[in-house]
Amino acid sequence: MSVTLIETDVYRYAAILLMGLTFALRKAHFRPALTDWLAIVCIAWGVFALLRFLFGLISAGEKGASEWLYAFAIFFPAMGVTLQTSWHLIKPILLAFFCSALVLLAASTPFSAIVAGEYISPAFHHNSIHGAVGCGFIFIGAFYWALHQWETGSSARTKAIVLAIALAVIGLAIFNIYGAKSKGVWLALVPAVGLMTVTTLVYLRTKTVLAAAIAGLLLLSWGIYEVRGNVAHYGGATLNSVVMIAERLDSGAPLEHVMKEAIESSQTPMSLDERLQLWTNALSVIAVSPIFGSGNGWLTIWRTTSYASVPYTLLHNGYLEILVRYGIAGLAILALIVLSGIYRVYRASSAGVISKSAFACYLTLAVYFGFTILSNSNNRLAIGESYALLFAATCFACSMRLRSRLGQRSDVVPDISGPSDAIPARVQG
Repeated sequence: MSVTLIETDVYRYAAILLMGLTFALRKAHFRPALTDWLAIVCIAWGVFALLRFLFGLISAGEKGASEWLYAFAIFFPAMGVTLQTSWHLIKPILLAFFCSALVLLAASTPFSAIVAGEYISPAFHHNSIHGAVGCGFIFIGAFYWALHQWETGSSARTKAIVLAIALAVIGLAIFNIYGAKSKGVWLALVPAVGLMTVTTLVYLRTKTVLAAAIAGLLLLSWGIYEVRGNVAHYGGATLNSVVMIAERLDSGAPLEHVMKEAIESSQTPMSLDERLQLWTNALSVIAVSPIFGSGNGWLTIWRTTSYASVPYTLLHNGYLEILVRYGIAGLAILALIVLSGIYRVYRASSAGVISKSAFACYLTLAVYFGFTILSNSNNRLAIGESYALLFAATCFACSMRLRSRLGQRSDVVPDISGPSDAIPARVQG
């Protein structure tokens, strides 16, 4: 989770260390995870991605760009076992993380610059977009962390402490997201906030919580209204160009012609113009091998495309990143893993293994991330890699704990996951 604040590759070494400690010192057993069909799919996909990368590297000398990252799926089940054996540490880890987030955001936020409407880069990231994506994760996580306390019947003292920290973190995160001027993150937060509102209404009917959530939504709406001029200044031209492209497509004009016109138009903002060039190139590469993709060789084809002179090969669309490498078949397999993960965590929530707020957080983060990669290749960055590991770890840990609860296994008994059998029915509901 630290990648949301400080953009480094330390999370990779942390993951390796955690898995090593789990299997070497805690004597955790990995074999039961291999009886899980989803674990087999993840490992098989990871092995396939790694072998395909090595084949392309050895046979054609083409190393591609960040190809080996797709082999991370090999570690998904092991990360689940690691989270399962560390379950009792989740409460203090979350407290430490959000306290750290509060300190780091407070120390790094250029308040005067943001108030003046200037462009800033949040927290400790390489650029503003990465920082805005990280702040979005923190905002959503802090919100559900607070809701979890009410749902599970935490003590009044715990509620007060968590709420104070969460509100401060949420305020700083939203403030930094506004300052980052990332239109993609602004767009991704629309469905995320919608889900946050709906899940609060569905899962929590406590009057105090509902009143607070409604007040927060009204406050956010008022804040957006107050800075509407600055938002329009940074996002208006992009929105107008997107609307014009949509209208041309709706009129029946071919996609390639519409994109070419937009690229050549002086009205198209530079950031969108570059993205359109990247996406046009990507579509040309995909057309060569739409079903299975071009593996490492996609870069070789890229050099022959119409806009090969564009200064980078980060496609600024996570779905295109997958399609150029693995085609529709690869995208379908990854979609299966994601949707299965969401369904499994939902089942765990329904069985009381975790709170409903925890599942709502899991779902909202998935939707939010899915929208952020429409305009950025976050799945090729540290924040996306780290999120993938955490997403998978939660899925497999919940699966193991659910199986344990159903009597199929005898793993560690849940102690902090959500409403337990000892909590009165009125609290669980």
